[in-house]
Amino acid sequence: MIIISTQTKRENIFLFRITNFTGAYVEISNYGASIVSVVVPDQHNKLENIVLRYNNLEDYLSDPYYMGATIGRVANRISNAQFTLNRQTFQLDKNVGNNSNHGGYNGFHQKIFDYTISGEELTLYTISKDKEGGFPGEVNFSVTYSFSDCNELCITYRAESNQPTPINFTNHAYFNLGGSNKSILEDLLWVNTKQYLETNAEFLPTGKTCSTVGTAFDFGSYKKIKSMMPLKQDNLQGYNAYFMKDKDYKEDLPLASIRNEQSGRIIDLYTTIPGVLVYTGDFLSDPFIPFGGICLEAQFPPDGVNQSSFMSNILHPGKIKTDTIKYRFRCRKEAPFDHRPKD
Repeated sequence: MIIISTQTKRENIFLFRITNFTGAYVEISNYGASIVSVVVPDQHNKLENIVLRYNNLEDYLSDPYYMGATIGRVANRISNAQFTLNRQTFQLDKNVGNNSNHGGYNGFHQKIFDYTISGEELTLYTISKDKEGGFPGEVNFSVTYSFSDCNELCITYRAESNQPTPINFTNHAYFNLGGSNKSILEDLLWVNTKQYLETNAEFLPTGKTCSTVGTAFDFGSYKKIKSMMPLKQDNLQGYNAYFMKDKDYKEDLPLASIRNEQSGRIIDLYTTIPGVLVYTGDFLSDPFIPFGGICLEAQFPPDGVNQSSFMSNILHPGKIKTDTIKYRFRCRKEAPFDHRPKD
């Protein structure tokens, strides 16, 4: 069931609640096509919101953290805020130092989306105009949300463009499975890959793909995030790391998973996208706390448009690009399927 309500006096901004038969629900705003709440049970059947959120819309309008937002046109950083495509160089918004990040100043996170409802699916859609943020081409974009009776939140992105242009969509929800104002560093993380991208001090890939085995990035089994951090040798206490799918990755397996021992809650991430950016919320501050939420941002490699060795994320005219992110919320008391990481 989908219920619509206005968030404030702004008549064109709405909050949508999608409820399944168990009473669990998610809330989505058409401002930034954002995830506002994910209310799911713990191992004692207690319903609780497990994503960071603001309590009023005005805070979302000035939000520096991309709280729950849909990110585009291009998620993450583009070095020197420029790229060359078909022998033409495009200059982008410099909104993080000398680099462009998350679509620049007018990214999808600040757009008011139109909407349609079909059955139990909510579709939010918008047009990104030619040269918006410096990117070429007019892009027709939509994101569809659904929430199943098995507590699976499915996000499907769809885009088409009238010019060749880079695209890289993701969601920027901060998850906290133990409840608000608690650190996520005691949570256990599992990432189903053996490779990650080396980055420099600006969190830009150097172009080198590294093995996770035996490193601070080795989450080949569930490991407490806090226990792995002392092994790191970069300039960040926590993680802002991109993990790439292995060549033999099987799409029916989770790419990543987070587990909280106290609540028993688990998130499994499934995606058609080639990798995941794990961010531990190091830079969160008031009204939140550092490490108060963790992001599992399924996305193409950062700065991929400037790295010829990375998978192409160029959308060409006449083509339709679709990708899916699915978060499955479950509890340890549930019997795990064989294909899931074992508890």
